[in-house]
Amino acid sequence: MALSRTLHPFPPGADPVPLFEEHRRNLQRQKMGANLLIGAIFLGLLAWSVVVSNFTPERLSEGVPRIFEYFETILPALEADKLFVGRGEDGRAVPGSLTFWSADLEEYLVLIGETILMAITATLLGAMGAFVLSFTAARNLAPNRLAGTLSRRLLEFFRGVPEILYALVLVFAVGIGPLAGVLAIAIHATGALGKLFAEVNENASMRAVDGIRATGGTWFDEVRYGVVPQVLPNFISYTVLRFEINVRASAIVGFVGAGGIGSELNRVINFYSDDRVLAVLILIVLLVTIIDLLSERVRHHFIGRENLR
Repeated sequence: MALSRTLHPFPPGADPVPLFEEHRRNLQRQKMGANLLIGAIFLGLLAWSVVVSNFTPERLSEGVPRIFEYFETILPALEADKLFVGRGEDGRAVPGSLTFWSADLEEYLVLIGETILMAITATLLGAMGAFVLSFTAARNLAPNRLAGTLSRRLLEFFRGVPEILYALVLVFAVGIGPLAGVLAIAIHATGALGKLFAEVNENASMRAVDGIRATGGTWFDEVRYGVVPQVLPNFISYTVLRFEINVRASAIVGFVGAGGIGSELNRVINFYSDDRVLAVLILIVLLVTIIDLLSERVRHHFIGRENLR
């Protein structure tokens, strides 16, 4: 039908092949022109970004070696002959030993536990908020246009502001500590998970929903019995994935006094010896790696390994 509307009528008995080929060439020229325009805009924006960011080979060649110089400054001053020497009779660790370098390990492990608890609480709060808003934000499930628009704009606002900015405001409101970090991460997680959940809802089959609607079911019945059983495994998978992200975010928001291991990292960077910085960084990397490996197994359990092939 679309082709018949774009082709001009031709006399009876005329060969339609040339007309079709001409129409195809016109479409190709239009598509090529659009692609060239998009490519030119992209290259222009890319060039602009290079100029604005001063992304030049000279600057990179000067800056990259400084990264290694910084890591040299935070290496612990270990001495081979004192490496495994324990604490002395006075209870003090000997400088140059592993005991001296890891003297605050117990305190760091407590803060690591606090970081994990912050991420768990924030993830649960964010997942609950996203679960509620995702059904009204989904275009195929929104009870009306106003509810759908408001839900989508609210989720966009939640995820559009970085966690650290939320943390800055909340530290001022509720004081320094984990509560500000939990709330900041939970708000951002609500927006991010809400978008993912809404997209999952939009891809759900509507056959069950139509059946419930035909029998006189309410909108809540349609969502509860027609959609939730389909989307729940994906919801759990995305929530676990978000937990990984929230663990890293918990370390970041600590820089503004929102609790967790990030607060200690900020303290040792600003007020303490550089070798402590490396100790905290190693613990953070180990924490994130272990959680990534565990959460991967959980996600595979809920979505099924056959969906990954």
